[in-house]
Amino acid sequence: MKTILILEDDVIFSRSIGNWLKKKGMATEHATTLSAARKALSAREFDLVLADLRLPDGNSTSLLEWMNERFYATPFLIMTNYGQVENAVEAMQLGAANYLCKPVQPDKLLEAIGKIFSRSRNDGSEFYRGESAKAREMYRLVGLVARSDISVLIRGASGTGKEHIARELHEQSHRRNKPFVPVDCGTITGDLAKSEFFGHRKGTFTGAYGDRCGLFQTADRGTLFLDEIGNLSPETQMLLLRALQERRYKPVGSTREYAFDVRLVAATNENLERAISEGRFREDLFHRLNEFTINVPPLSECGEDILPLAEFFMKHFSEKHRKPIRGFNSLAAVSLQKYPWPGNIRELKNCIQRAVLLSADGWISLEGLNLDLTVGREETDPTLPAAARRVVRRRTRVPGVHGRGSGRVRPGRENREAVRRTRPRRRPGRHAAPGRQTPGRHRGARPGTLGSGHRMRDGGREDPHVPHGA
Repeated sequence: MKTILILEDDVIFSRSIGNWLKKKGMATEHATTLSAARKALSAREFDLVLADLRLPDGNSTSLLEWMNERFYATPFLIMTNYGQVENAVEAMQLGAANYLCKPVQPDKLLEAIGKIFSRSRNDGSEFYRGESAKAREMYRLVGLVARSDISVLIRGASGTGKEHIARELHEQSHRRNKPFVPVDCGTITGDLAKSEFFGHRKGTFTGAYGDRCGLFQTADRGTLFLDEIGNLSPETQMLLLRALQERRYKPVGSTREYAFDVRLVAATNENLERAISEGRFREDLFHRLNEFTINVPPLSECGEDILPLAEFFMKHFSEKHRKPIRGFNSLAAVSLQKYPWPGNIRELKNCIQRAVLLSADGWISLEGLNLDLTVGREETDPTLPAAARRVVRRRTRVPGVHGRGSGRVRPGRENREAVRRTRPRRRPGRHAAPGRQTPGRHRGARPGTLGSGHRMRDGGREDPHVPHGA
């Protein structure tokens, strides 16, 4: 349930709005002065502040400034008379989400509140956040650092959702109503880096047909997200470092310097410490970016989050592609948990979208997932002998993965069917005709096996490293 702080000195008007919002499923708390509002905001968190512009002890813009100084991320909605619209615009420049003119119409108020609440959902905050221990710890750190302005370095393998974490930091910060500007550092070439970051003036170089805003100007008072920061060239690293040190930049072709106010969040899947030792990354820039580190775990270390994430993507793509999907059959669900997911969340997302498109009966099957369950199995346990790893590889093949199988298995039978179909066939060994028998081999048996199913070495000797029945 959303909780709204109503800051209004007209008690009757405040109570009437509060009662109406309660009927719409929202909780309200009331304050009549700026001091009372500051006390309420210090005591608990609210989802929205609905404030009159003029109050007995001052203007509500001063409350907004107070919230910004303390990095409060609570959205702020102004109510004002027609003669005070200029002041309302000033409040929006300070970070207010919107303003309404009095007398406030209930439908208009509900529409404005709905837009504010839906904004955060559309910006990516509505996402399965994970219940595994590592996921909870990661989001705990996000909550701790989000309201500050220190630089954050997000570290994790490709596909783990580093940009999502960057957006979470932005959405929980006091800058949430300002721009979030993501940039792939791999696309910034050395020659155009200065123009990309700082902008340029018309006619500065060939192709500069007009003034262009750089990334720092676009993200001003918001968050600049530098993805894969390790891909920046040494020259670009120097430009970025100088700008961060001075908090000023000069567009290409301009004689004037401009101040900027951005929250810097960077991400990398590279070992930057190694890059520093190899001379590929500046140590001073690293320390400038790494004021706080958040490590994003791979999906394989958050096993209990795999199925909920898969269901989240299933519902999302079911709505997007207008295909009603009832769920995963039991063999598909088991396979999702057994697969190592080397591509992490990105691979899972792509896999589920494909399965939704291929589903013909409202259920996602193993065939639709198209998972190779042999991936990473033989490499995961280096202590196994080579012969045993070959057995693991053979035994983990599941019908449908390699183009075989009978389609969707009825619920309750998938596991039994998979075991039956993947169990090696044992046929009684028959001796070869005299003079045609080959060492270590019987007719009717697979190469390198006895008719009883025992694994053999060359020459017919049983391999002691492989258990009987393998």
